Amino acid sequence: MKQIKRRYTMYPAWEYKQEIADMNALSDKGWQLKKGGCFRSVFYWNDTARYRYALDYNNHIDDPARYRDTFAEQGWEFLNDTFNGWHFFRKRYDPSLPPEEYEIYTDEQSVREMAGRWSRLGYAFGAVELAATAANGLMALRLPSVTGIAITLACLVLGAAILTGAWRIRHPHVAGKPRKSLHWCFTTAISLLALGLLFGVLRYYQSSSSEYVYDPSAPPWTWEMSAPLPDFYTMDVEADTDAMVKITVTDKNGKVLAEMGGEDLQAEKTLFLWPGKYDVTVQYDAGTPAGTSGFFRFEVD
Repeated sequence: MKQIKRRYTMYPAWEYKQEIADMNALSDKGWQLKKGGCFRSVFYWNDTARYRYALDYNNHIDDPARYRDTFAEQGWEFLNDTFNGWHFFRKRYDPSLPPEEYEIYTDEQSVREMAGRWSRLGYAFGAVELAATAANGLMALRLPSVTGIAITLACLVLGAAILTGAWRIRHPHVAGKPRKSLHWCFTTAISLLALGLLFGVLRYYQSSSSEYVYDPSAPPWTWEMSAPLPDFYTMDVEADTDAMVKITVTDKNGKVLAEMGGEDLQAEKTLFLWPGKYDVTVQYDAGTPAGTSGFFRFEVD
């Protein structure tokens, strides 16, 4: 039988009591915590002992040795701490002792102080996430894309979850009304971020520029562009010519998706396109003298 078990899981701060309960249950089965972590915890096999675990959040400790000695005086053995301020303790379990013996804080004031330390941090992070939501949302309105929309929604979901959790840790009990887990929020946010990053990686910048001399007997000048993903694409068009021109975007079935026209044209057009090939066609107005030249530049992102 293996002697070491690595457990990969994440507990939001407001579910620290569930993390404690899970560590206690593993101890009853013979798996004792060796090192706790935010995303990975290490356990070792020892079925001759049972422990009860506790967590304390404190990211501002002036005297770490005195901090640990204070808990040691109450029978708590320090195991380790995490980069973000959580400290793991354990105590030998004696079933004859009352449950209160295995509470790291036995007075309500200390519990509130610990909850207050994390909730202040949680409110700050939640506010940052909502600010990121607003910034990304404005950018997505300016230049729509699946990446921008997905990241905006991810920030919104994550910010709302953190703010809700910060409130919950200060208000842990709702009589007769069990609370739903917020794990779905993190799963949703991670999925949205992954979707946004995937679309961002798979998209690519396209451009074309050319000097076009008008010949009434020749077909219009055409540039073929690609849409690798179903997404919003922003096309920047610049036309430097003395004649009236019409620039048309069509799919391969000839359906017109966008039109722009004018002299010395500078325009920006955002289109939602399905994966495929599209034609960008430049046409001079009827009556334009043969030999009229123009410089055209297209950028798609």
